[in-house]
Amino acid sequence: MPVFTAMDGDAPYPHPGPGQPGPRRYDFHERTVSRQLVHRSSVAEVLITGWQSTGPYDFLLGAQWPRLHGFYRLPGDRHHDPVLMAETVRQAALLVGHAGFGVPHDHHAVLDELGYTLGPAGLDGLAVGAAPTELMLRISCHDVRMRHGRLVALRVHAEIERDGRPVGRGVGGLRILSPAAYDRLRGPRRPAAPPRIPEQVVAPELVGRQQAADVVLGPALLPGSWLLRADAAHPVLFDPMDPAPGHLPGMLVLEAARQAAQRLHHPDRVVPVDLVTAFHDPIAPDRPCVVRAVREAGPESGQDGCGGRRAPVRVVLVQDGRTVAEVRLIGAPADGAPVGGGRSAAAPAPARRGLPLAS
Repeated sequence: MPVFTAMDGDAPYPHPGPGQPGPRRYDFHERTVSRQLVHRSSVAEVLITGWQSTGPYDFLLGAQWPRLHGFYRLPGDRHHDPVLMAETVRQAALLVGHAGFGVPHDHHAVLDELGYTLGPAGLDGLAVGAAPTELMLRISCHDVRMRHGRLVALRVHAEIERDGRPVGRGVGGLRILSPAAYDRLRGPRRPAAPPRIPEQVVAPELVGRQQAADVVLGPALLPGSWLLRADAAHPVLFDPMDPAPGHLPGMLVLEAARQAAQRLHHPDRVVPVDLVTAFHDPIAPDRPCVVRAVREAGPESGQDGCGGRRAPVRVVLVQDGRTVAEVRLIGAPADGAPVGGGRSAAAPAPARRGLPLAS
């Protein structure tokens, strides 16, 4: 059984007593949790705002999204960027590990998988309102592995609600490594080296970005391939509080996949409404990593919630000759127009929707 621990001022909200209303009587959005619990230095980047254990492996979390995020933002500002859902699930998994299972802060949390899919309302469920968006996450933990009373791994499923209505679901898998185990995973120690940043950058407008500093792809020789750009100075994708500086962050992988998919669809703008990522090996920051993207072939009859046709893309990241991460995403039109400007587009149904690409 896990050991539930209160972390300084971030104790869970108490269980209601007999005859009292359920957990919703408490304000899950009054304050953010400690930055340490979600590996963020800036309070502005902390999305989780409250938590409570509702069972040995179940939790109820509050989250809040700003009306306009400085990085995760869509053209026109009519809808929230769905990738915020992945970042929310990532922070939720970290909080559950630290606050729910007592993972020490000097241990390393390594992502095995991360993904989300939007609910029946599609992007409309993520409409930007007049106030910050308040969410509730119903977390259930699966594949929980303990060793000598310490958490080794877990998989979290999140049912995400807004104003009592489902807006999506997410999944995140973590492995917890002690400092010594993490050093063994990385292999022989080498002198510390800064992340490798290709000198050239893909034009921001080709990958759906406005500033070159936010582009994570550099040109490569082969069509459909790019070099991963890992700029440790980026204020959102990298964070000095993350205790795993020896490998590149998982959200950088998701951003690379999103930009690669956007490059394939340019000049049409697409939004990833369904995304699943499998992380196979840590990505070393000081060696080249190639990002390859390809459209999946086949007809697709499903709708994306925006009135357009779905557009699946598969992205793989390769370093030192081996696949270190895989992403499969489905893009929907960013503005509600069909992908391809109304032309017929080949796009298959997801083969294993909501499941990891690899075990």
